[in-house]
Amino acid sequence: MKYLERVILESLRLFPPVPLIARKLNEDVQIITGNYILPKSATILIPPFAVHRLEEYYPNPTVFNPDNFLPEKMQQRHYYAFIPFSAGPRSCVGRKFAMLKLKVLLSTILRNYRVISDVADNDFVLQGDIILKRHDGFKIKLEPREPISRT
Repeated sequence: MKYLERVILESLRLFPPVPLIARKLNEDVQIITGNYILPKSATILIPPFAVHRLEEYYPNPTVFNPDNFLPEKMQQRHYYAFIPFSAGPRSCVGRKFAMLKLKVLLSTILRNYRVISDVADNDFVLQGDIILKRHDGFKIKLEPREPISRT
């Protein structure tokens, strides 16, 4: 289950469900790096899709690598370098529930079926809507696995 969780986190890194987060500032905010002040009432955009592909945090950022989420690598990374569910006080309250549900669902499917796709992930044509998705849907095939004999 630990490896499955790393696979899910890496999938969320490459394809965050929400590709762009918008926030309206309630007060002036001084940026820590540099002498910049973002004015009250400004709308700022935070692009998790781009943040998750920063090479300073993820070597070979477009390559699928679940080892990006080994505990020792996560400890070395900035807290806000991985924000698929937003972060801070406005982060998704259902994050832990979503992860548990994903692990149960995926482990059940993968135990019983082989998942096959004719399209490689680097050939996906993505569409940013309210959520990030493929423009042509997710065309996959499920093939039943041979039952494991329990003798």
